This record gives sequence, C-alpha cells and structure tokens, in this order.
Amino acid sequence: MVLFVKDGLSRHLLVAVARLFLLSTLTVGIAQAEENLEYKIKAAYLYNFTKFITWPDLQGATFNICLVGGDPFQELLDSLEAKTVQDKPIRIFRYDNIRQAKNCQIVYLDNPDTRVNAASPNTLLVGKLSDSLTVSSQPFFAESGGMIGFALEQEKVKLHVNLKVLKQSGLGISAKLIEVSTIVGEDEL
Repeated sequence: MVLFVKDGLSRHLLVAVARLFLLSTLTVGIAQAEENLEYKIKAAYLYNFTKFITWPDLQGATFNICLVGGDPFQELLDSLEAKTVQDKPIRIFRYDNIRQAKNCQIVYLDNPDTRVNAASPNTLLVGKLSDSLTVSSQPFFAESGGMIGFALEQEKVKLHVNLKVLKQSGLGISAKLIEVSTIVGEDEL
C-alpha cells in the first residue's frame, strides 16, 4: 500500500505511527526473549532435578518427563532425550490431561484449570501421581499440594519446595536442593 503525504502534518503523523510500530515490535521481541530465557532456566531445572531427587523404586526402561496441559518449553526439552538418568534414557511425553500421565518420574503441570480440586480449592489433583515429582509454574503450586513450584521473584526463577508432600511421596531430596529453595507448606523452616 502506497501512501501519498500532501502536507507536513500528515507526514509527521506517518513518522510517529511508524516509530510507535517499531517501538512496539521491539518491546514484544524483548519480552519474548525474556520469556524464552525463563523457560530455558526452567528446562535446566527439570533436568537437574534428576540429580537431586531420588526415586526409591525406579522401574521401567526409560526415565519419563511428562508435560500436562500445555508445553511452554516447546523444543527446549527435546535435547534431554539424548541424556540418561540412572542408565535409563530420558523420554519426553506431552499430554492433554493429568489422567494420561502414567509412569512419569517428573510431571510438569501447565494448565491450571485441570489441577485444582473444586471440593477443596487449595488442594491439587496430584494424588495419583505419588511416585512422580510434580512441578509447575502455577502460582502457589507447592503451597497448594504440589512438590516444586517455579516462582518468579525479582525477575529470577526461584524454587518453592513442599517438603511435607515430597516426603509423603517417598521421594528423596538432596540437602543441596533444599539449600537453594524456599520451603513452603507445614514443614516451613
């Protein structure tokens, strides 16, 4: 589309609109880059949890990381399939709902609509995942019955760990991971 500018006011208006468009494009690009960095950090945490969490009865031929409800990581986790945990190759699975997440060692829950129990709003529907490490970026995830919640604090990804739920599941957690986490739930220190 070609615009013909006849007077100076129209020309200034056109320049102002063009600048505004460029500024908004730049702002969106920066926000997307920051979000991408946030999920790169979270993806690294998901892998590193395999080094600081112990599964007492790790069975099966593979170590499964399952994403439920959405995949904010996109291709960031795919490279983990070249790695192993306790000599088991990592496999990434993506599911629409929590009922599909069986035989998963780590379950990342993305869709908050499928996780909250209507009868008890502060309790998450993660009871059938007792052998799985449950992780999410949902606000107050660990405080509501999840095991590890990612929280953005001062533009940094922080970990909130619910030790009570983790201990009840039979999973073990390294003191090193506890040191870098905020403990939430009834076992707060």
